[in-house]
Amino acid sequence: MNSHTRPDRNRLFSLILSALSALLCLTSTGCLSTMEAIDPRMLPITTVSGQRLQDHVSFLASPELTGRQPGSPGNRQAAQYIEDRFRAVGLQPLPSLGGYRQVISPPIGDNLIGFIPPTAGTGSARWIVIGAHYDHLGYPFLGADDNASSIAILIETARHMASPSHHGIIVVAFNSEEPPYFGTTEMGSQFFFHHLPAEIGRADNVQSVVIMDLMGGVQWAPLKDALFATGAEKSPELYRRLKEAVAPPLTIFPVGIHLVEEIPDHGHEPFSDYDVFRNHAVPFLFLSAGRTPHYHTPRDAAGTLHYERMAATVEWLRRFIALIDQDKAPYRFHADRVEFADEVASFRNIVDQASHDDTLIPGTSRWSLYKLRKDAEWLRAVDISVPTPQKLDRLERISIRVQCLLANYSGCFTF
Repeated sequence: MNSHTRPDRNRLFSLILSALSALLCLTSTGCLSTMEAIDPRMLPITTVSGQRLQDHVSFLASPELTGRQPGSPGNRQAAQYIEDRFRAVGLQPLPSLGGYRQVISPPIGDNLIGFIPPTAGTGSARWIVIGAHYDHLGYPFLGADDNASSIAILIETARHMASPSHHGIIVVAFNSEEPPYFGTTEMGSQFFFHHLPAEIGRADNVQSVVIMDLMGGVQWAPLKDALFATGAEKSPELYRRLKEAVAPPLTIFPVGIHLVEEIPDHGHEPFSDYDVFRNHAVPFLFLSAGRTPHYHTPRDAAGTLHYERMAATVEWLRRFIALIDQDKAPYRFHADRVEFADEVASFRNIVDQASHDDTLIPGTSRWSLYKLRKDAEWLRAVDISVPTPQKLDRLERISIRVQCLLANYSGCFTF
């Protein structure tokens, strides 16, 4: 997942907030005793799918691949591994590419693309795209959650995907998502969109896109088996299918893309490969388990992931894609559409637990708890019938506070 704030500025901001938080912990209000963070090593792997997912991540996030930085030998090893797995699970190469590779540039490397044709024929006028990026920051950052977790799910979903009836399915492992490529013409998803294979043709032949990022992390017990699903609210037909998809044992929290992109007092900040599709009005769903304290650190290793939740995600994705495949009419896209009532319901559930003494997010300070309890009061009382700009802004601040606490950033009470 991208984080393209300048490193020196980001570090200075973090140091200031850390110092402020430390000072506040020395005041009479003190810091709180919170829940213990989950130790993923205590979460057993009980299924074949979970073991396969762990095997994929263990290879892609191994020290030998040195963080999969675009253009590096480790990045090329990862690309070869993904190509081999695409072939092994039965994905077909696109004839127009002459294989599984879409070359971005020789210094950077390739996107990896495979497809499943519809049962109605060998080709299709309409497509469903499932994608995730496989690059990372380079050593010592191994990138297990970001984003080997999503590539593992991509491979296993392709293995278990039933042949679609009405759409072709494109499976893409994007390269070059991380800085300095994010938002440039050399970003893998940008390159894919602006060089669509001949089989797809035009962007309006894409029924919908599912993008995954940070799919394996686990930190706080109440979200152990939860995923955040965002962006689908822009398409009423895609959102309907999201709400219909049976989730157990997963909990799927539908949240608007504005709740993760509109940073209070900062502005608009896209975060992953969905960005180019959203900007060109292609219906999309962005799936993530969210950031943890391991994000963009050397601690983001294969032993820190929740593989059985990832296995449940594979099964959920298979069912979700099958629902989309039933819809022959093109999906609509409305850039300003929100599902405010569902957003409030999602965060009411999360904030209620985050503000309860027995289920505090690890690292919550008294100041953050005070803010969370005010948030909980507002979420219980807010009129959900009219999403005014003021209400949307308040909910965005609540969302950023929760994300800040889950990632164990300092100064979460400031939002």
